[in-house]
Amino acid sequence: VAHFFTLKQWYQRRVRVLDAAKNRVRAAKTADEMKELEQFVDEAQKKFDEQYELCREVLEDRDRQNAEMVVHLEDLCRVQVDYFKEAHELAVEMEKKVLARPTKGKEVRNRKASSSDEE
Repeated sequence: VAHFFTLKQWYQRRVRVLDAAKNRVRAAKTADEMKELEQFVDEAQKKFDEQYELCREVLEDRDRQNAEMVVHLEDLCRVQVDYFKEAHELAVEMEKKVLARPTKGKEVRNRKASSSDEE
């Protein structure tokens, strides 16, 4: 992220330099001065175009990386849902088996519940 902001700041500086150069050309008083300033504008435009291309590439790469991360996140969610669905089914099955056993566990639970009601 820090790298992106550095690129953005550099890009914004290039825009300001290019705008300033164009304004200087408009304010030129002689043909020689205008020619010299037009060369400066051409250089500034070239640097601006290079920076624009670099920023575009960085953003496209970031978009690609984000798309890959979303695919991985979708896969993780799908696997997690399947895992917890199966865990729930196993827990329900185990509960049915445990509650169906002829033990005194139900009686102990009922006694605990009734003794806490009496308190």
